[in-house]
Amino acid sequence: MTMPYLIAAVVLLGALCLLDLLLTVGVIRRLRTQQGARTLRDQAPDDGMLPPRAIVGDFAATTVDGRSLTPADLRSPAVVAFLNPGCAPCHEELPRVAAALAAAPGNGVLAVVAGGEPGEDDTDLMLRELSPYGTVVHEGISGPLTEAFKVRAFPALCRVRRAGGQLVVESVGEQVLSASPALLP
Repeated sequence: MTMPYLIAAVVLLGALCLLDLLLTVGVIRRLRTQQGARTLRDQAPDDGMLPPRAIVGDFAATTVDGRSLTPADLRSPAVVAFLNPGCAPCHEELPRVAAALAAAPGNGVLAVVAGGEPGEDDTDLMLRELSPYGTVVHEGISGPLTEAFKVRAFPALCRVRRAGGQLVVESVGEQVLSASPALLP
């Protein structure tokens, strides 16, 4: 007598689990499409990397031309850009980022290409586009520079200045891009 009720309960529970799975997949897809369109305009001071007035962590990296790079080697003030070859908004923002790097005072520029493999078209394109403007580093997605600047989203851009022997973030995102060359300190 209880067997038909037990079978019905198991079938109902299975159907509810399947419905829950389908709804979860739909929500994840929606979130991914909304997240994919991030640009530097969307980067808030506390989003994607260290906020203004934060101290940059210590790092040791190697530039694409083989030189070692530490915080002491970075000119002050400097514009620092983080791009990822697999990121569509990074490719869209590349001309604006290149213009900001070209306008940086005293060529205090650090461009970090995080992710991708040498020899891949997107990676090589980014490295080639950024190389004329200053120091370029190619590292893994969680390399020493992305960790020091606590980069969690791409593209990311900031201006740093040396204060008391440490690098301090002055501004991030669109603030760096919208500053005219004459206003850059």
